[in-house]
Amino acid sequence: MSFHIATRLVALAAAAAVSAGCGVSGDAPDSGAGAGDTWGFVVSMWRDEIPDVAPEHCPDGLNQNEREYFEIPRGAVREARERLGSLQAAEDEVFPPDACRDPLAQPDPGFITFDADLPLAGLDLDGVASTRAEGGQCAHDDFTSPDGRRGIDNQHWRLLGCTRGYQPDGQIQRGADSGSFIKEGIPILLEVTGVDDARNDADVRVRFASSADIITLDAASGVVPWTSMDLYEDPAYVSEPTAGRIKDGVLTTDPVDVRLRYRQQVIDFEYYFRDLQVRAEVLADGRLKGMIGAYWDIENMFKLRNDHRTRNRHTGRGASDALGYMCAGMYHALPRVADGHPDPDNGVCTSVSTAYHFEATPAFVIDAGAVGAND
Repeated sequence: MSFHIATRLVALAAAAAVSAGCGVSGDAPDSGAGAGDTWGFVVSMWRDEIPDVAPEHCPDGLNQNEREYFEIPRGAVREARERLGSLQAAEDEVFPPDACRDPLAQPDPGFITFDADLPLAGLDLDGVASTRAEGGQCAHDDFTSPDGRRGIDNQHWRLLGCTRGYQPDGQIQRGADSGSFIKEGIPILLEVTGVDDARNDADVRVRFASSADIITLDAASGVVPWTSMDLYEDPAYVSEPTAGRIKDGVLTTDPVDVRLRYRQQVIDFEYYFRDLQVRAEVLADGRLKGMIGAYWDIENMFKLRNDHRTRNRHTGRGASDALGYMCAGMYHALPRVADGHPDPDNGVCTSVSTAYHFEATPAFVIDAGAVGAND
């Protein structure tokens, strides 16, 4: 059976389920969508925008981790562990107070931010080509995209562009193919409803959600299309629908706040993105491919990066060490680079713009609450 015949049969089954009130989505974007069709997707690729950088872009060098900054010998923790019988106790003895657990436990050691200008992919989240010279609240320099679009908001790169883990072929880029949301984490679902025209539709609705299910992979570790994925049972991880539109086969959305469950190795937490937006091409094979831009709440970002445990050991220090920065430095740098959601009392920005490349594979998004409501 050909791929196109198979997808049409699956789409017809999905349409029948929807008409029966089963809370399922998944009609194929390339199938000649009729009035009010619903498209379901599972995110199959999600990675940071990491541009081509050179040493001259970070003239002051790269950030140091604690071991480098405090000149701690490599074998010191191992020796203390053998003597004390506990890795946590060894780290507490060898290192200064842990700023990953308590960011005020150390003074600000300084943090090298990325202040150079270079092409950077992303979205213009606020519709303004901002410059630091113009001043204003949370003044910052936007980037220009590789195709010449001005006003690209990605202060997350300003923060981490001069850290070892974010360099080309660094830990973040090397780990991108494994897909923390895909192979070991909690998947992300995307649902587009009210589709009347797959190429041009001025009024659709889009929502994001975490999923309670595990993604099915094929023999080549690709995401299998048209699998059934349940919405996460906690409604906090299902966003409100936001307005969207499709123009010449490109889906864009209005801003929406999104919380997504996140689990990778020792980290079991959540992302809190504010004013998340999408720009993605609807591909001929039914997938979406494009960019997600959002303002990442800085308190949430610090905790997700640095404040986590495994059993009786706090592991934030190890994570920051691997990526090449100090938690105290990041904590004090975040308000300096933040560019969104000023605190109404003191005017300090509380979120930092960020951008991700993503792809999404067609799936059946099943809303168990909708199924129960129609029983």
